[in-house]
Amino acid sequence: MLRFHVMRGHLLGILFLALTLSRVTAAEKILFVTDFSRGLTNDWKNVPLYKQSTVYSAMRDGTNFYVHAAADNSCSALTHKLNLNPPTKLLLRWRWRIDGVPTNGSERDLAKFDHVARVFVAFDTFIGPPRTLNYFWANVEPTGSLLDHPMTSRAKMFIVESGNARAGGWVSEERDVTADWKRAFPGKAMPKIVAVGMLTDGDSLITKLSGDYANIELIAE
Repeated sequence: MLRFHVMRGHLLGILFLALTLSRVTAAEKILFVTDFSRGLTNDWKNVPLYKQSTVYSAMRDGTNFYVHAAADNSCSALTHKLNLNPPTKLLLRWRWRIDGVPTNGSERDLAKFDHVARVFVAFDTFIGPPRTLNYFWANVEPTGSLLDHPMTSRAKMFIVESGNARAGGWVSEERDVTADWKRAFPGKAMPKIVAVGMLTDGDSLITKLSGDYANIELIAE
């Protein structure tokens, strides 16, 4: 009898866990997801921002698929076009890895504005360049900071990681894009999401930098 009650307790616990997980899954809707297991499909475009483009390559390490970005005095963004109406709450998830940040890089000085890794979300704009939320692995600025891009206030920079404390290993991130938008552009309604992407550049310092990106997701909650 005791054994029956123990087994029953285990089964009820498993059932409760399964129901809890199903509610969590049902509460989320995947709007965009890529694990790069099919490589870089034609939906991804390397958009040059300088005379030389960063090289983005699909890589595999066992069951881990990712994009390796290699910048050599270059700057370009790997982008995927979207056409998504903003949900009530939008989450962005991804993984990234770096070897190390440039020793003399800066988030404020355009002459030293190179970064080993950043992920961005772009939004529709009626006039002018699109507004963007950019998530940086920064050189020196502390995590949690919010800065304007040195060239335009339409591009906001959220410092997610900084320095070399977590360099060398994969780091998973999650951002509440809706909350970030409200912080970056207070009083403005979030427009349609038109792109997601990544950017590694070394054109300002004329240097070589590399970063890895994996499992980029946009989730409606």
